[in-house]
Amino acid sequence: MNSIRRIACLLLSVLLLACLIEGELFWLDGLLETQIPEESNTRSEFEEYGALQDSVWEELSCFPVPESETNTAATVSFENTWHAERTYGGTRSHEGIDIMADLDKSGYYPVLSMTDGTVEKVGWLEKGGWRIGIRSGNGNYYYYAHLHSYAKKWLAGDRVYAGEILGYMGDSGYGEEGTTGKFPVHLHVGIYIPLGADQETAVNPYWMLRYLENRKLRFMY
Repeated sequence: MNSIRRIACLLLSVLLLACLIEGELFWLDGLLETQIPEESNTRSEFEEYGALQDSVWEELSCFPVPESETNTAATVSFENTWHAERTYGGTRSHEGIDIMADLDKSGYYPVLSMTDGTVEKVGWLEKGGWRIGIRSGNGNYYYYAHLHSYAKKWLAGDRVYAGEILGYMGDSGYGEEGTTGKFPVHLHVGIYIPLGADQETAVNPYWMLRYLENRKLRFMY
């Protein structure tokens, strides 16, 4: 393939990715409009809620799993499994993306905060295992689940900075406290945006993670 054809293929790939992202955002606009409470479903309020998705993109800083400076085999991978079926505890849709560890070693990969924020939830969940939830300054909620352990004794209200180690990737969850080994080592990433008083909705993190792949930090591990 000559250089002109290579450039043309590259431009077509970039255009396709842009179209896919635009399609994802268009779908999210429709979802937001249907989920705003009926009594407050005015155009101005819809635009306000639609702007919240932009607030997620604005505050994203780094990919949640850093590159290893010492082990080239310590890579990760992920696919767009948004709304894939899950059956533990009853059939439901997958509200997030799973970042899979190519080395199936629990407690090996650091998990980083993608944004600045404050610890809102920490501890055990039956489905999520050891998890931590970070509320950003824009009001968005970032959920990191199936951890092996925490980087320190996090408490609700603790300040967190983008790139800070929250814990380590694991395989916890799907059972009573301490349950592990029900699935391969991975990190579940969920992102939720507010929809008014005491309401929020999950958004697909896939394209955000794709964007952050070019913003990976490098750590010694």
